[in-house]
Amino acid sequence: MELTYVLGFMLALLFTVMLTPLVKRFALFAGVVDKPNHRKVHTEQMPRLGGVAIFLAFVGALFISALWGGFSQWQSNAVYGLLAGGTIIVLIGALDDKFELSAKVKFAGQLVAAAVVVIGFDLKVQFLNIPFGSAYNLDDWISIPLTIFWIVGVTNAINLIDGLDGLAAGVSAIATATMLVLAIMTGNVTVAMISALLLGSVIGFLFFNFHPAKIFMGDSGALFLGFALATLSILG
Repeated sequence: MELTYVLGFMLALLFTVMLTPLVKRFALFAGVVDKPNHRKVHTEQMPRLGGVAIFLAFVGALFISALWGGFSQWQSNAVYGLLAGGTIIVLIGALDDKFELSAKVKFAGQLVAAAVVVIGFDLKVQFLNIPFGSAYNLDDWISIPLTIFWIVGVTNAINLIDGLDGLAAGVSAIATATMLVLAIMTGNVTVAMISALLLGSVIGFLFFNFHPAKIFMGDSGALFLGFALATLSILG
């Protein structure tokens, strides 16, 4: 099984390395760029939309991994929920990269994506561990809003740290690698496989995002990484 994780990681990494230059060209062609100003480090226009390359590589590697026969061992509602919610969040982020959406519109989109995962695919926090105490089962009237709050909060937390070359991607890679190791240790096949694919996608993008960055992930990437990490933590 560990070999499957390695192959998935390498496949996602390869896809990202192949897709990122193409997305960079498209971003420059479509005018999806981050313009320099007195508050920013870069001195020339930088293409955004790097998150689209991360997401497409992740999805492509996920489908190919499923064809290898691993899907039967995965928690299918988790996979479908992450894909459905992730598609919404990447779309919102890409539109914001291009048109600079208002905070209200972005927040509404994040709520919809979180609700799709929680309500549409029944992925939610089911119990709460109290340090040095017992675990308490949560009723739906508590677990649903709590899980939505968690997903939206983590999504925005990653987005807020996306200010320096490689920072958001680096932090996300460390978090994903940690979740991958823990998932393998506990035998959580779904989280382990998704984490391996996500880690490969992020590492592949870092080749283009380390200082000096050649492309930014933009909101499409930062929001997706935060969304994916929040969802994976619920499964773990």
